[in-house]
Amino acid sequence: MKTYILFISLLISTTYTFAQTKVQGALKDENNQPIPFADVYFTNSSVGTTSDMDGNFTLESENDYPELTISFIGYESRVISLLEKKTMGIQIVLKEEPTSLDEVYIVGKPKKRLSKKENPAYRILKKIWENKKRNGVKLANSYQYDKYTTVELGFDNMDSTFVKKSLKEDYNAIASKMKINTDNGTYYLPIQLTETTEKVYGDNRLKKERIDIVGQRKVGIEQQGKILERVAGVFKEINIYENDIAILNKNFVSPISTEGFGTYDYVLSDSTTVENKKYYTIYFFPRQDGDFAFQGSMTIADENFSIVDIEMKTLKQMNLNFVRSFEFKKTFSIKNDSIYIPQKNEYKGDFTLLTKGEEEKGIFVNKNETFSNYEFDTIKEPSFYDEVIEQTKVDQFKKNDRYWKKNQTEDIAEVYAVVDKVKDSKKVNGVTNKIYILSDGYINITDGLQIGSIWATTARNDVEGYRARMGFRTFKTYNDRLRLEGFLAYGFTDKKLKYGLEARYLLSNNPRTTLSAAYLNDNEQMGLITFNGTHLIPEADKGSKALFGRGSNFFLSRIQKSMLRFDWEAKKNLHFGITTSHNKIESAAPDLFSLEYLDKISNTIQSKTTDVTTDLYLSFTPGREVSGYGVDEKVGIKSHPSLLLNYRRGYKNLLGGDFNYNRIQLIYNHPISLGKFGIFDATLGAGKTFEAVPLSLLTAVSSNQTYFLVPNTFALLDYYDFVADTYFEGHFEHHFNGLLLNRIPLLKELKLRSLLTFRGVYGTISDQSKDINRSSIIYTAPSAKPYYEYGFGFENIGIGNIRPFRVDFIWRNDFQNFNGSVNPKFGIRVGIKTVF
Repeated sequence: MKTYILFISLLISTTYTFAQTKVQGALKDENNQPIPFADVYFTNSSVGTTSDMDGNFTLESENDYPELTISFIGYESRVISLLEKKTMGIQIVLKEEPTSLDEVYIVGKPKKRLSKKENPAYRILKKIWENKKRNGVKLANSYQYDKYTTVELGFDNMDSTFVKKSLKEDYNAIASKMKINTDNGTYYLPIQLTETTEKVYGDNRLKKERIDIVGQRKVGIEQQGKILERVAGVFKEINIYENDIAILNKNFVSPISTEGFGTYDYVLSDSTTVENKKYYTIYFFPRQDGDFAFQGSMTIADENFSIVDIEMKTLKQMNLNFVRSFEFKKTFSIKNDSIYIPQKNEYKGDFTLLTKGEEEKGIFVNKNETFSNYEFDTIKEPSFYDEVIEQTKVDQFKKNDRYWKKNQTEDIAEVYAVVDKVKDSKKVNGVTNKIYILSDGYINITDGLQIGSIWATTARNDVEGYRARMGFRTFKTYNDRLRLEGFLAYGFTDKKLKYGLEARYLLSNNPRTTLSAAYLNDNEQMGLITFNGTHLIPEADKGSKALFGRGSNFFLSRIQKSMLRFDWEAKKNLHFGITTSHNKIESAAPDLFSLEYLDKISNTIQSKTTDVTTDLYLSFTPGREVSGYGVDEKVGIKSHPSLLLNYRRGYKNLLGGDFNYNRIQLIYNHPISLGKFGIFDATLGAGKTFEAVPLSLLTAVSSNQTYFLVPNTFALLDYYDFVADTYFEGHFEHHFNGLLLNRIPLLKELKLRSLLTFRGVYGTISDQSKDINRSSIIYTAPSAKPYYEYGFGFENIGIGNIRPFRVDFIWRNDFQNFNGSVNPKFGIRVGIKTVF
């Protein structure tokens, strides 16, 4: 919810060139309609491009060219004289050819779909598939090249009044360097620019690649809000030769996918010959406007069926909330007369709140990559590719201004000049601060001290009644080596104060090693949290402390907990650690909920438990994106598998501990991409406690008595309906990403996405644990038959471009209820997504 509310506060491209000649403009017909996919090239050269869906084009070259030629089937060709080396905003009108009006063929989405055999584009696509593994740098034994990347982040459709107030006396000097939306005269206001230079080495025989960062710098307003960070990092490596292109964890079908004919309509344009080389142009259009697909064109070389250039853009009807558009352009240059190698990648993303309308204010990100200095077949020792230069601090690859000016193009130099002034604007900083508060939930009180989260200040349960909570944390940047964090909470029914304090310190960045300590005095729903996460203090908004819930719940435990943790990262995303803990546990409502057990040694009934433990754990998250050089790493949104294995040892008579026991638990999650068929998200969990322990130390099957979806819990179980010391459970969801509903008339206008769910658990409870039980809970485990829930749901629910909600319809199988009232057999639950 944080991500979406932040956009409400926001209501308030770059192209690289080393060019001597640059032209930017738009093509229209005599009726003022844009002309897409027209050929635009410098006269008597092979340097050319095509206009995009809106008729816009940009063309540049390192050489001087005096003329520009524009041609398109059915229109008269035009030759434009270029009086200046840099010509921007030129408007060119093409006239229809009077002699061929009856034969004009305008490339557009075909009204009749052709079969593969009928469509001449299919023959070209088959050749692309056959040759895709033998294209580009894959043709050489080894390769190396330089890569220069810039990422520009900012606000778009900003009116001149806002820009003038933001820049004040700097406006006149900077305004000429800012990009303007020619459709409505508003500004693109960049607020941050990141530049990176890299050296890339690869050996195709060894199937190894090494990437060395050479230089890196970031200028502008430091983005500490999650939404702006995620927008800035939305574009990773996009390989058009893959069947699926992953963006925001959604699978977009590539236009050259082997499954492309199920998603796209293709139109083959006539072939062209330039300098004795033959090229084909294919236009592609999504069959269903709401699908995760693109519209655009690509040029293919006849000799080896390599992609020479490709341009593609999402449609406004695309069923993805908060995204106005994505645009991609990739161009390739020829090397040694046969190898087409990457020359330039241009990625553009535009994000808005209410609608996808062109007038609405939003956030934009432009990422550009330029490749140069290619060398092939320079053999290096295999050990060379195993050497890795680890980045362990922010300024590790800092370079002076002279270095960056040498790499910068004119366009990027202008962006840099604007960002350098914007970073000191109080007005723009005020906007980004509001975004930070709404996305992260923390408010700066003084330099280095924040209070929050504002999203976890109020909750309710039957023990505490209404609960007020306020937390704090030390925070200067995300790269702080030391972080202090804590909270105070008060229940208006039990009239008791709760509190917690935690400290985390980064001992070393290579290897990454952290030390954490915490103390907690609070009420908890035992068994709800299988494992702790990064923090030792549980998050404030867990299910037992939600504002709304069904039925009654007095099953809370009062816990006083002291904890110490040591964590070591053996290799990227592979962590080993140990946590020691001293816990005192008793019922938070002893008159209504008992945690009593029989102490067989003294033959007495005990109501409190002292639990002294050590936990040894292994955490493995391959493919997880992390960044930052402080104690708290920033985690990206890319889907990845995760494995957590935990072994707990309880100690009797050590620091007052009451029980010796051993427990092992495992949880594994793996989101599996199934291309256009969606995402299958599977979670498996298992655990076993080997000795007899009381209810306060047993594993209650994770239940959920709120009306909201909580991951990996059972929505139609009450707390402590099932208690087990051995269990195995699975939680499965399949998200169709609009595949089904996009094809149903009328329903597709709602832009909903469907999903299926199934979750189940099997477990047992030992007679020894039952024998010492004296609590008010009757021990029951799902051992006679597994317990399971199943259902379907709809997500992407909302209005306009705001679609954060999900609704699930859930049923369960029968089970005998011993504790509390009989559970419903059917329920409706609501979820709120925190990502795009």
